Amino acid sequence: MRINESAAPKAMKEKTTIHNGWNKGSTQRVNRLRDQYWKWKPEVDTERAVVYTKTYQEMEAYDVCLKRAQSLYNYMAEKTVKIYPDELIIGAYGKQPRAVIISPEICMSWVEDELETMATREQDPYLISQEDKDILREIIPYWKGRTMEDYYIANLTPEARKLAFGTNVVFGENKSQSGGGEYLAGYRDIVFKKGFRGIKAEAMEKHAALDQEDISTHEKRKFYESIMLICDAAKLQSERYAKEARNQAENTDDPKRAQELVKIARACDRVPWEPPQNLLEAFHAIWFTQLMIWSEENATAYCIERIDQLLYPYYKAEKEAGTIDDVHMQELFDCFWLKLAEMIYSISDATSKFFAGYQPYHGVAVGGCKEDGSDAVNELSYMVLQATANTQMHAPTINVRVNKNTCNEFMMAIASLVELGTGQPAIFFDETAFEILRRNGIEEGDLWNWAVGGCVEPQIPGKMSMWAEGARFNYSMAVEWTMFNGLSKILGREIGLKTGDPRTFKTYQEFEGACLAQLGHMIKAACQSAQVCERAHRLRMPIPVRSALMEGCMEEGLDAMNGGGKYNIGPGIESTGLTDMADAMAAVKKLVYDDKKITMGRLADALEADFEGYEDVRQMLMNDAPKYGNDDDYVDQIAAKVCEASCDMCESYYSIRGTKFMNGVVPVISNVPCGEATWALPTGRKAKTPLSDGISPYPGNDQNGPSAVIKSITKLDHVKNGVGTLLNMKLSPELLKTDKDKQNFIHLLRAEGALGGYHVQFNVVAKETLLDAQKHPEQHRDLLVRIAGYSAFFVELTSQAQEAIIARTEHSNW
Repeated sequence: MRINESAAPKAMKEKTTIHNGWNKGSTQRVNRLRDQYWKWKPEVDTERAVVYTKTYQEMEAYDVCLKRAQSLYNYMAEKTVKIYPDELIIGAYGKQPRAVIISPEICMSWVEDELETMATREQDPYLISQEDKDILREIIPYWKGRTMEDYYIANLTPEARKLAFGTNVVFGENKSQSGGGEYLAGYRDIVFKKGFRGIKAEAMEKHAALDQEDISTHEKRKFYESIMLICDAAKLQSERYAKEARNQAENTDDPKRAQELVKIARACDRVPWEPPQNLLEAFHAIWFTQLMIWSEENATAYCIERIDQLLYPYYKAEKEAGTIDDVHMQELFDCFWLKLAEMIYSISDATSKFFAGYQPYHGVAVGGCKEDGSDAVNELSYMVLQATANTQMHAPTINVRVNKNTCNEFMMAIASLVELGTGQPAIFFDETAFEILRRNGIEEGDLWNWAVGGCVEPQIPGKMSMWAEGARFNYSMAVEWTMFNGLSKILGREIGLKTGDPRTFKTYQEFEGACLAQLGHMIKAACQSAQVCERAHRLRMPIPVRSALMEGCMEEGLDAMNGGGKYNIGPGIESTGLTDMADAMAAVKKLVYDDKKITMGRLADALEADFEGYEDVRQMLMNDAPKYGNDDDYVDQIAAKVCEASCDMCESYYSIRGTKFMNGVVPVISNVPCGEATWALPTGRKAKTPLSDGISPYPGNDQNGPSAVIKSITKLDHVKNGVGTLLNMKLSPELLKTDKDKQNFIHLLRAEGALGGYHVQFNVVAKETLLDAQKHPEQHRDLLVRIAGYSAFFVELTSQAQEAIIARTEHSNW
């Protein structure tokens, strides 16, 4: 089976970029809903901020877990509830789709700073009304010194603050301005088996079993009380939507729509309070639960486990009963995809440079294996891919699990979706994922059901607590600091180590040792920043919703941030610039020490001048030194050594839960802002230009084809990178035209899996198309490109981000 293309197939550029007349949906309803989506602009919504502020003020003396649970309940009681025309899956995060929700208990500093500029900022601007500006100005004073970010800033060590706050060298502040994120709720084992009614009953039973007079049980009692409250909040949310659906059914003149609304109301009567009994209930159980998680804390990557496996029993039962056909099933998937695309991760201007494209980063897993190891692909697996082709939105991200037993028919469907050019899906190899998870202490019986809980991070749904991105760092800065004895040229500050004048290094080993010392200095600051942020979350941001949906927390009476989950992993420390560091070190080794074509002094002078007046040196660095991505052991082994060293460095630090930090080479689009903070490098790269992304070769350097890239990247130890590695590749559209081409593509995928690779994703779009989109954005409003662990609409990116995508090597042969 292949994707059916015919049936399914900058500050606010949306002001001039019109999306309408979509015709690739499975039904006309889907086409209308996609057109309707674009009528909503990302706009600030203060309803949650007002409710949470009022509740916190009224509950100053209460335990913070109860304040947060009661705030969520009050929000569900007071938020605006609407149902829009044609919707089959109903409900929204805020008062309207694409709402930019403000979470005052997390962070208010950027909101205050950007009240007058957020609507005009270059990347991901947010509309905001004068009324909402006034509301925010009124509540901001209360939160001074009370936010989670305030705690983080106040408790950073001077050294960590110097490196990890506001530098773009170590990006430590992300988790201080958002919730934890990177999470997979337990749908299969908790929501679909117990419902929130069952969760509440369990909390009540465990609460009653505690000695109510014993102070040592206080924290557990308050934990269970917070769980009861959020369960009531879940019930209240769906009840209010059921009431609105019946109200609309009674007042519409369209009998067919009235019938739909009555069915929706009946579904809302039951879920997620009760376990779902049919497909409409199952979709709403997932959606309403996701809304609960998002409402608890603004964050990224609240992902969904393998939806083809979750829904298949309901689909099979309804198909056999004759109550659904494949057209309606596909329509439900398409509608659900459009709902998932409504979510907005609310972030500052500075953070938007790292997470560009209005992207919530929620992924949906598909494929993989059954518990016995056999191929898990079923009819719904194909519908998941088809929904992505039908809607062609930036979200959700589709994370496809493949392994040696994955059938060729499904691999062909993957190839057809890749050919479509949306940057979807991301492809993950089970065999390597299993080894990563084994190394992280996961039991054999849980491995088979793994899914991606972030951009690429492997997790066990409903059982694992892991921050995939506790902080992030820039590998290439280690080389800059080595060349300038700890000076960050662009910041104009000495924030690296004093490793000495590189002109005095007699051997490559001295140079390498200095680079690795600087890398360790950076990673130490990243881990220290994450430790403080963990503590800030633990004290100020308990997460009863997430805890209720994670095995272990209920059993132990512990919030997930206190280590209640069955598996507590990480945090992860993620990064960009690995390739830049490896290429730079290889160039120094080759040209300075081995071949002696350049002296270290001349190299240092050339870098100091950003190659002005030293073009001969720059050309030598670019053309005469080996480059990662070409199956050249000279440089590939340096990349492997540096990557392994960073893994060891991360694992030498421990979180406040006593778990080891873990490395991950996962960039989002940090290669652009990190590049802006990085001076010229011994690769020939000039100052302030983008770095390489993930484990991908530096753009333009991989000249030996996709197979050579795969051979280079599989020399890295993917298993040791506990939060994953990310590989971007760009293919010419001509490379996937025929069935033979697609079989070649499948051979490439199977080769990467066999060689121990973990992940790969593809842009399949011609450079000429991207260049034309820069000139005529109105003609390319639906052009999607793969950034890192997500896709984005090309015309919504800054020019710097666009140029970074264009610069990627476009492979035109295998």
